[in-house]
Amino acid sequence: MSAQPATGAPASSRFYALASRVEAATTAAELGFTACNETRLLVDYRQAALVVLPAARPPRLAAHSGLADVDPNTPYALWLSGVAKALAPRCTGLPANARVLPLSADMLDDDLARGWSEWFPTHVWVLPLLGPDQSVGALLFLGRDTPWPSTLSPDSDEFALLHMAGLYGYAWWSLVARPTLVQRWWRAATRGKRWRYIVGALLLALLMPVREYTLVPAEIISLHSQVIASPREGVIKRMVVAPNASVKAGQILAELDDTTLRNKLAVAQAELATANVEMHQAAQQAIESQNAKADLGMAEGKLHEREVDVASLQREVEKLEIRATADGVFVYSDPDDWAGRPVQTGERIGLLADPHTLGVRAWAPVGEPTNLEGGAPMTVFLKVAPLSPIGARLDYAGYQPVESPTGVASYVLRGTVDGDASAARIGLQGTARVSGHWSVLGYLLLRRPIASVRAWGGV
Repeated sequence: MSAQPATGAPASSRFYALASRVEAATTAAELGFTACNETRLLVDYRQAALVVLPAARPPRLAAHSGLADVDPNTPYALWLSGVAKALAPRCTGLPANARVLPLSADMLDDDLARGWSEWFPTHVWVLPLLGPDQSVGALLFLGRDTPWPSTLSPDSDEFALLHMAGLYGYAWWSLVARPTLVQRWWRAATRGKRWRYIVGALLLALLMPVREYTLVPAEIISLHSQVIASPREGVIKRMVVAPNASVKAGQILAELDDTTLRNKLAVAQAELATANVEMHQAAQQAIESQNAKADLGMAEGKLHEREVDVASLQREVEKLEIRATADGVFVYSDPDDWAGRPVQTGERIGLLADPHTLGVRAWAPVGEPTNLEGGAPMTVFLKVAPLSPIGARLDYAGYQPVESPTGVASYVLRGTVDGDASAARIGLQGTARVSGHWSVLGYLLLRRPIASVRAWGGV
């Protein structure tokens, strides 16, 4: 509800009553409602409108007397926005003691002047709401049928209205247009000739020599490793050694299921014993009868055949125990994944790695622009020890892209650990920084946008 003018009270008391309402406004909408409806405590008017002047957008109707909400797309609101746009340049040069612009139809162009009689009363004042930086944040239109005074005395209500307009401007600036800390710092820094020093410092920083680099996922590997494969077809019975455990030469790493093969060996050994008995019987009969000498030769051949079968099966049984060929670390996946798993001859089970010759394996995405040349320095930051980087040297980069563990098309990188590797262990993962050629900081910051623009525009 609009406030009624308190003409009987002194102007000062009415001014402070309205100022308290302005101070209580917490949003721009509340302040706009107060400016359009509560200003009646000071002066009488028929209609009031508050038009915002954004920096990069056209003027917009924000509040109007007698309305709780406004639509900025109505014909009246659009016409009023055009009037505000035409008057905004004139409101910046008003004198400090009388910052009010009496508005008349002859101050507008023909298109706007034709709508005056339809939208506005005869006498209109335009009060610019100025912030502390003297920028016009909004225009307050006050229209009435009686003329506004041509001269103002310090005791008049209209003079108090001008001071209230200044309070409106500061309140609007604090709620809507107040710059942030960064904006205030930038304005202070660029005032006068300071911007030249800032631009010079930025140019010098962009010309600072830096070394190109790329960050890629990496893991610690052994440079000398042997593939541990299944010596024969079968089923994994159990993994004897835990993953990443140190082993000695000849130590059993895994065992294949021996049920079928040992049954065959038992049968073959029984047949060998039978052939041995038959051989003794044939030898005794050959002494007593010349006709039995032919059976002796057949018994000897059968005995030799059974001995070969037993020896062959014994060698196959020995292959059921997969042993380490040298000292090292047995690297493979979870033992539960291998128990009961059928394998083919030559199928890889794990790696026997030398823990004393450590290297780095990394995956560089194909989109990385850094030159990956042999001998480039590498720095590995392990996830378990991010504050203890490990120095390395790039040996080579693969020329054919492969899919990395993260599913990205990448080049495989191999490097040798040069620095202190006390914190490194085979299988540890982290991030490797691969250094390239020397360049300037500006190119390092803009190389990706440049590459994207060239790929998009073909220039």
